[in-house]
Amino acid sequence: MLSGGGARGFAHIGALRALERAGAKFDVVAGTSMGAILGALYATGASAEDLYQLAVRTNWRDVVDLSLKTGLLKGDRLEGFLAEQLPATFEELKRPLAVIATDIESGEEVLMCEGDLLSAVRASASFPGAFEPVHIAGRTLADGGIVNNLPINAASWLGANRVIALDVTPPRQSVYVTAEAESSNWWERMVATVKLERRNPMAQMLFRASDIQQSILVDIHASIHPCDLRIRMPMPHYRIESFTSFEEIVWEGERAAEVALAAAGGWNAVLGSTGPAAEEVAPATLVQHEPSLGHDLKGTIDTGLTAVKSTLSRVVGRSSKKP
Repeated sequence: MLSGGGARGFAHIGALRALERAGAKFDVVAGTSMGAILGALYATGASAEDLYQLAVRTNWRDVVDLSLKTGLLKGDRLEGFLAEQLPATFEELKRPLAVIATDIESGEEVLMCEGDLLSAVRASASFPGAFEPVHIAGRTLADGGIVNNLPINAASWLGANRVIALDVTPPRQSVYVTAEAESSNWWERMVATVKLERRNPMAQMLFRASDIQQSILVDIHASIHPCDLRIRMPMPHYRIESFTSFEEIVWEGERAAEVALAAAGGWNAVLGSTGPAAEEVAPATLVQHEPSLGHDLKGTIDTGLTAVKSTLSRVVGRSSKKP
């Protein structure tokens, strides 16, 4: 399962490279945001090396604009890139795929696994402030990372009996650097901003607040839907717009996967584990939870994040049979 994370998602390529080298093979794929883009490419039957070569040839700053300086973009470049690299429908993929988006009107999590692939991936990667939302099946959908940046539950619904989660969610703890603290002169700061290597103070604060909230939400999701191996790649020194650091981010992912595999006793040990308890997932059912006034952990989660504990609220294009 591939989390969202903008340019940080390049670490997925390195992690997949290490996993493949260890003998890993994947039957289904799920992803959110940048993880949906890379996951869809991987579901075509591509290898980690294929993803790497494609990423090297692609100017991602033109494909995924995260500068927040020009307002909402239609996403035409992203759509064009996806159309060049992906088939038109989920059914044409070589591996079953699920992508997560957010219904920005209801606030619900939406899983897509059938039908129009390009629109689904584009919706999942519609980062707030960078891309306009996408309209699918009467819903207005935006980036899946808003509600579920690490879609372990989607893997369960696809029928996976072993789930490997690649997580590039920004860390909850990080050093906050203000513009005044930077040693470069005004010209260097301006050039860095244009090249998406620096944020203006307002964007810096908004992104940092989002990082903290997303990190907490992902940890709650992971506790509710445990996986067999979660490879966490904090990378606090890289941002979602750090596209110029592609090689370094790929290396970070490869190194993190090697460390995680070693700690787990190797790939065979992961396969031999009993794994998390299987859960019944009803994607078409919306489960409502009443707020709790208690002070225990469960009450806190139910009160602040009722959408997290619900199963997938609705599936766009749900298949009548499991892959």
